[in-house]
Amino acid sequence: MAKESRQVKEIRQVQGHDERNIARLALALAQNRVPDTMQTWEKQLTTDALGAIHVKCVARSDSVVPHGLDNDIIVGLVNAFVEQGLPNTGVLQLSAYRLLTLAGLRVGGRQYGELLESLRRLQGSTFAITDSWFDGRQHQWTSEEFSIISSFARVDATELAEEIGQLRADTMLEIQLARAITRSVRNGHLRPLDLEFYSQLSQPMVRTLYRSLEERRAPAGKVATNEYTVSTRIWGEHLGMQEWRLDKIRRALEPAHAELLETKFLTEVIYTGRGEAQQITYRFGKVAAPVDAELVALLTKNGLRAPNAVKIAQEHGPQVETIVAAFHRVVAQARTPVKNRQGLLVDMFQNPDKYEEYLDAVENSKKPTAASVKGRAGKETKTIDEDWEIKQAEEWLTLAPEAREKRMLNLLNMMMTDFLTKEEMGVIATLVGNGTLDGLDTARGLTKAMAEKRLEGYARELRVQIEV
Repeated sequence: MAKESRQVKEIRQVQGHDERNIARLALALAQNRVPDTMQTWEKQLTTDALGAIHVKCVARSDSVVPHGLDNDIIVGLVNAFVEQGLPNTGVLQLSAYRLLTLAGLRVGGRQYGELLESLRRLQGSTFAITDSWFDGRQHQWTSEEFSIISSFARVDATELAEEIGQLRADTMLEIQLARAITRSVRNGHLRPLDLEFYSQLSQPMVRTLYRSLEERRAPAGKVATNEYTVSTRIWGEHLGMQEWRLDKIRRALEPAHAELLETKFLTEVIYTGRGEAQQITYRFGKVAAPVDAELVALLTKNGLRAPNAVKIAQEHGPQVETIVAAFHRVVAQARTPVKNRQGLLVDMFQNPDKYEEYLDAVENSKKPTAASVKGRAGKETKTIDEDWEIKQAEEWLTLAPEAREKRMLNLLNMMMTDFLTKEEMGVIATLVGNGTLDGLDTARGLTKAMAEKRLEGYARELRVQIEV
């Protein structure tokens, strides 16, 4: 039990990520088991407004196609790649125990055997993706052909003959990830993944359905929606239930639906229509709040990576500025230089009670003096929105050119990677820095365009401005 408790704590500390293409395409089948003869599959269907999905998978002759637990291992590989600082080689080096932890999977002897089989399937299966892989840098759909793992090796630290060739907690793995995946992660085509919640879901089918629905609930560059409707037939085939009867698809999905309803991720699952015209409507629970780009920029400016900054801005919006201000007090008053500033800032959000004196000091500094109260007597009180606008305007006016450029680039990277190239974003940031473009107006335009779901249109407006 002690070992499990330690791992649960470690999972809680992981900032999870999901590569959006993998989540949307569902490359590994959702079901726990597949027939021993299933060495290939192909799907060509449409599940959302982003366009058609066309994927073919072929396993090697002595294996079967990726399925079940393989979805979780892919999550672990993406998390490991981010955790290890996006190594240029795309090679990961970590223990089997750490990979299972980053996948949100509880450890045990059975899991190590399953992990080895999963790695073999992910190396031995080739995916041919036609015009369905989104290139976030070039902002276009591309075709790719790869194996999730190009190669992997293991180092067994045991001399026991019966354990040689098996995975154990301390077995070190060296894994080469596919270039298409590492390139997409480097381009920021990621979605935050609540790994603690994910790890509590009981089966691969539930976890795969959760990730697939999350990608439909909040597509890249769009405001989260309250519901999603899809053909029962198409949804079943997308998740791997090809050529199944509709009643069998419904029965296979039923336990996963029940669990996601119980966790409040879903509030309703509604079937409408009959026969091949039948559809499923998913109604979601609490929808993530729209990202406050200014708060995200503030967090990234203080050392957080963008996915982590997005999650914290969504979960702690009203407290972000206060905690960041308290963070600067902690750093300034530390007896020795703070080595892990990012870790300190995250800890302040997770455990604010530990830093109560610093937070209180910040709050007290915000309280108006008697003179300021007297000076405002008889005047109309500004609304919170007006105060926010004034504060933002003052901040932009006082920023140095380099700081304006960096701040704008942070905002663009958070909101426009699906609509502008890196070169275009760099030009816009430079023009804001040198004063050719008004940084405050551009930031307001970005926030408004996100709220109105017209980021693509605003991207066209920005292109016109930089081409003049």
